[in-house]
Amino acid sequence: MTSAKTHQYPAVDVMKFVCAFLVIVVHTYPFYEVWPDLGFVTSNILGRIVIPFFFISAGYFMQIGRCHKDENYFRSYIKRLIKLYLIWSVIYIPFGMHKLGSMMEISGALWLAALPIALFNIGTYFHLWYMSALIFAMVFCHLFLKKFSMKALLILGGVLFLFGLIETYHGLITNEILLQSVNTYFLLMFTTRNGLFFGVLFVALGMALADQNRVEAIRHPFAKAAAAFGLLVVEAFTVRHFHWALDYNMYLMTVPFTLYWFAGLLRTRLDWKLNFKALRESSTVIYFCHAMFLELGEILLGSLYLTNGAVRFCFVFPLTMIMTAIIRKWLPFLK
Repeated sequence: MTSAKTHQYPAVDVMKFVCAFLVIVVHTYPFYEVWPDLGFVTSNILGRIVIPFFFISAGYFMQIGRCHKDENYFRSYIKRLIKLYLIWSVIYIPFGMHKLGSMMEISGALWLAALPIALFNIGTYFHLWYMSALIFAMVFCHLFLKKFSMKALLILGGVLFLFGLIETYHGLITNEILLQSVNTYFLLMFTTRNGLFFGVLFVALGMALADQNRVEAIRHPFAKAAAAFGLLVVEAFTVRHFHWALDYNMYLMTVPFTLYWFAGLLRTRLDWKLNFKALRESSTVIYFCHAMFLELGEILLGSLYLTNGAVRFCFVFPLTMIMTAIIRKWLPFLK
């Protein structure tokens, strides 16, 4: 693992950029009107590997930093994440107010009460949940490892993730008492797509890979990832066919797929003449800023935007890339 401190990981940077692009596809769902199955594959299968990949990547590089840098590394890392999250949360308050205001009437007092809840759970706009989840999962794993082993963390993360799958496999619950308990949870918390049930396992897997250079111990990672992806496709279409899911945020097979795919990318060296740092930075900015154009498209284009996925994508994607370039050049505090 000593060499990990100085290595660059260009394949990971490329994948982060691809994932950022997939986020736009997920949120604009450009294919559903013309080819529903392709829309399902892009938005509810390919798109669902994005967040696990971001989680496992963050866990891996954070663990490397904890092992090779000073003791304050973790604290400064989390402070930076919190600062970035709060800045973007403030930016998205008017967008979030417009989105909620278009769906329901909310008083001023309720807005004030809802703000802290949003910050600690789903974010001031829907895509910001990832940042609060990442911060929670990072802090949770860091504190847990102060008292317990990595093995215990992985087991706990697995148990939490299995509980989180009730959102995907909700239709399989037949026990009336259990069903009422689960529905009460969703009434209060909306989703299991959060740092506790979704983030902890993937962050822990990333940290475990970084420990003692376990990446090298995984043989044929891409072949294993391909097999896991095939099973993921089967899982997703099975869940859809039987109408089990409340939402398609979490799949069981994203765990082995993300683990093996990420391990393979860590070992992949690319000689491409690309600015990989720019790709890495752009992926972060794309994730943060694309959602404002989702909302602006609805305001400016109305029903044309709402009913046509191609229009949504063609509106959001170029404006997001322009804004990303502006932020990278002139607003570095936003990246």
